[in-house]
Amino acid sequence: MASTKYIMKRGYETANCWAYDFLRQHSQENRKNQTEAESILWNILRASQCGVRFRRQHIIGDYIVDFVCLSKSLIIEVDGTYHYRGPQIISDERRSEELKKLGFRVIRFRNEEITTNMEDVMNKIKEEISNSPLLGRGRGRLIIVSAPSGSGKSTIVQYLMKEHPEFKLAFSISATSRPPRGEEKHGVEYFFLSPEEFRQRIQNNEFLEYEEVYPDRFYGTLKEQVEKQLAAGQNVVFDVDVKGGCNIKKFYGDRALSLFIQPPSIEELRRRLEGRNTDSADQIQIRLNKAEYEMSFAAQFDRILINDDLEKAKQEAVKILTGFLASPSPSQGEENEGGGTNSNER
Repeated sequence: MASTKYIMKRGYETANCWAYDFLRQHSQENRKNQTEAESILWNILRASQCGVRFRRQHIIGDYIVDFVCLSKSLIIEVDGTYHYRGPQIISDERRSEELKKLGFRVIRFRNEEITTNMEDVMNKIKEEISNSPLLGRGRGRLIIVSAPSGSGKSTIVQYLMKEHPEFKLAFSISATSRPPRGEEKHGVEYFFLSPEEFRQRIQNNEFLEYEEVYPDRFYGTLKEQVEKQLAAGQNVVFDVDVKGGCNIKKFYGDRALSLFIQPPSIEELRRRLEGRNTDSADQIQIRLNKAEYEMSFAAQFDRILINDDLEKAKQEAVKILTGFLASPSPSQGEENEGGGTNSNER
C-alpha cells in the first residue's frame, strides 16, 4: 500500500498536455485516498479556521502538493520520504527547494504531529499565514504585458486574473474615438470620446500613450483613469504593443513590471498560427514579420517569458508576479513625470 501511495503522489515534468492531464488525474485519485493525518488537517483547513482558502492535491509546477493557499503562496506538506520526477528520486528537501523557486513557502508536518498535537500544528500554520507578504495592499502597481500574436499572452493573462484573485489584477480601461458597439458602455469597456475631444486631451497631455490607427480613429490610455485604479488598490494590467509597453514602463519606472512573452522560435510561432486555420498564408507572413520586429524589443522589458510549454509558462508567470507584488513599492515621488507618447512617434 505504501508503494502505491508514493506512485500516486509522484510529480512528472509537465512538458506536454498528456503529462499535465496525468498529474490532474492523479491529484483526483489522491483526494480519494487521503491518509488519516491528511483527512484531519483538510477538515480543519476547509472549515476556514485559518481565515484563508486552501486547496488540496493541487498541481504546482511539476508536483502535486498536499495543500496550498494561493493567496498566501503557502504550501503545507504531510510526511513523505521521497517523490518521483521521471525516473529520478527527489527528496522532500529538494522538492521544497524547487517549490520555493516558484515563489511558494513550504511547511512540513509528520503524520504523528497532526494526529497527536493539532494545536501546535494550527499555531504554526497561522503564524506562517500572518507572516505572509501582503499582495496588492494599498496603492496598486502596474503590470505591462506585450507579445507577438500567437505567443499565448491572452491565455496566460486570463489565467492569472481568474485563478489568482489575490493578485488583484484589473485591466486598464482605454479611451477610443470609435462609437460603442452592441451593448458596450462608457467607462466599462472603453471611455468613448469624439475625435475632437480625443485631440483636445492629447493637447492637454492627458494620455500615457495613444495611437491613431485610422484617420480619426484613436485609442489611448488616460493617466487619470490609471491613477484612479491604482488608488483603489488594483494592480493594473496593460495589454499593449511593444512601443506602448516601453513608454508606460518609462513613465512609471519601478512601480511597473514589464513582461515580454515570446514563443521559443519564429518557426514554432508559424506552426501555431497555421494551426489556428484563421489566416491566409499572406496574413500569416505579415504576422511573422511583425513578430520578428516585436521580438527585437524583448531586451527592453524587465522579464522575458518564453512560452514553450503553456502550463510551465503559467507557473513561471505566477512566480514573477508574486515576487514583484511582494517587493517594496517605490514612493509616488520616485515616479517619472513624463508625458504621453504617440505610438507613431515613439
